[in-house]
Amino acid sequence: MDKWVWEKGYITKAVSEKKINKIIIVSAFFSDYGLDIIREIQRKNNLQKSSILIYLSKEFSLHKPGDLLEKLTEYAIVYIVHKLKLHAKLFLFYTTEGVQIYHGSANFTRGGLENNLELTQEIVLTDTLRLEEFIEHCHEAAVKAESETIQQYKDIDEELTEFAKINRYANQKIAEIFMVNGDPFSEMDYDLDSYYFTFQDYETLFPKYHSSESPIIRKRRDEVRRKLLNLNDILKYELVKLNLHNHWASSKNPKWTTSQIEPSSYNHDRVSWICVRYGKHKKNALLGGGSAEHYESFVKHACMQVTVVEDGIQIGLFHATANGAIDRNYLRSKIDSLRDEIHYQIAKLRGEQLVWHIYDPKANRTIRSFKIDEENPNDFVDFYKKYDAEGYESFCISQLQPDDENLKTVSTIVQIAKGKIEKMHPLYRLITWTIQN
Repeated sequence: MDKWVWEKGYITKAVSEKKINKIIIVSAFFSDYGLDIIREIQRKNNLQKSSILIYLSKEFSLHKPGDLLEKLTEYAIVYIVHKLKLHAKLFLFYTTEGVQIYHGSANFTRGGLENNLELTQEIVLTDTLRLEEFIEHCHEAAVKAESETIQQYKDIDEELTEFAKINRYANQKIAEIFMVNGDPFSEMDYDLDSYYFTFQDYETLFPKYHSSESPIIRKRRDEVRRKLLNLNDILKYELVKLNLHNHWASSKNPKWTTSQIEPSSYNHDRVSWICVRYGKHKKNALLGGGSAEHYESFVKHACMQVTVVEDGIQIGLFHATANGAIDRNYLRSKIDSLRDEIHYQIAKLRGEQLVWHIYDPKANRTIRSFKIDEENPNDFVDFYKKYDAEGYESFCISQLQPDDENLKTVSTIVQIAKGKIEKMHPLYRLITWTIQN
């Protein structure tokens, strides 16, 4: 095998499918994300510390490098190449089929492995003598990272933090050159280096790209979808316990697990958000003759959603599409008799930063909002009856800012989404139609 790759996430995906018995990493920069990858490979393959060798430049990180080194040395033997200026990126994964090798522009960081446009050559070799000569060259120019070196890095943490701020400021001034009016935020407004969703993910949903059919923007939307599907691989098993399910036809068409990622009549020719949905089981929603094989057959019913938008992540209950929503009609027919129960459930949601919106998708504007934390729960039914109408979307969401700590990893996102949805579930059950009711 010998090929050039630039697909985001390619390396981590490729090595995750291999049985690995030794790793050598040479990288100018390294991060907590790289540490997470090493931990997972070590756990999966039951590797000894002596089987993981890592060579780093002396400038490998400006973000608490002492702490990172300390954690990394629990899993690997680490060397700091300080007698030469290390700029190389070389990853060797020893398997039963040979040595899987990657070299190119990518560092062993989230940016290098997941986010940036990188070019990497993938090779499988059985004879690695020449490369091992290079590793030996790095070794001769290095010092082993032990307690004294780790402490020396820790001693300069504050100074490095200041340098990092200066670096971010410089990057912000450069980023401002390419900002346009209407951008919700700039790349430097949040430090998202260690977050699952990146600035580029959010930027993909900025107004300037809503209607774009550019191949690059299409690929970026597909990347957001891929990340949501990764979340779904875990979250769906948690939510099925609440009788919440993916799209009825998603097993045949996995793309229907998320909302559409191309401008179309469904989204008014703009992709301003991408979500993964959880709703009714088809046996509870499809009457005789109904079809589960159409995209819209599922989305006409109320769903719980985890949504990437231009300025963060939304978790909530999407109750009604603009037209033909099953549960709008049901709630309107029952709302007076359910008034007290609805108010009781709304009151239970205080403190969850939830806001119910009535939204006009054609005009792309909010008609009215009900802030559950601030308003009297006993006013909700009157709010709903006054403002909800055919032609409007109706949904209740909690929004997390891009740098919210809950958005750092797949597991933290799954936990916050599961918690919010569990709390909204009694209200969801109360105001949605099923065959049984």
